[in-house]
Amino acid sequence: MAIWALITGGFDETGARVLASAIAVALCTLAGLAGAMVAEQRGGQRVIGQTTIGLAAVEAGLALVGIWSVGEYDAGDLWRVLGVGGALLVALTHTCLMLARQRASDTWAVKNLVVAAIALAFAAAIMTAGLFAFATGTVDPTVWRLLGVLVVLAVLATLLCPLLRRISRGRDREGESP
Repeated sequence: MAIWALITGGFDETGARVLASAIAVALCTLAGLAGAMVAEQRGGQRVIGQTTIGLAAVEAGLALVGIWSVGEYDAGDLWRVLGVGGALLVALTHTCLMLARQRASDTWAVKNLVVAAIALAFAAAIMTAGLFAFATGTVDPTVWRLLGVLVVLAVLATLLCPLLRRISRGRDREGESP
């Protein structure tokens, strides 16, 4: 139905709901796949992966309820819950992807940068979740600036991990004897 609506240009309210449903389920499926990458590991990483999969399933279900029951009741609280869960799901997905890339051969610098990237992403997610849960009216611009700083630092730390890993491997190769 969504494909037909996109091809023909006939896009009514039902078509919009079908498309929104497909997008919501696709995003939650991607998050669940990231969770599955670490759910098979041992220890705490397994719990993180399973939690990510579980939250992705809950978010998909709540999103479908919200999308298909618009106008039937006041969905304000549902959208707040979805916002809180969505913010946490982004951080959990990021965590799973970062943990899935960890290697036993990683240097202490790479390991610490991974921890920093995860911590910064979670700080931003908790702040965002708090905004969804408690904000009413206009949010102070300082809050948005702080959130922006956390997100930029999380992205920077995330991007630096593979670069630092590659640099570290290059140094190890230089130290090898022919």
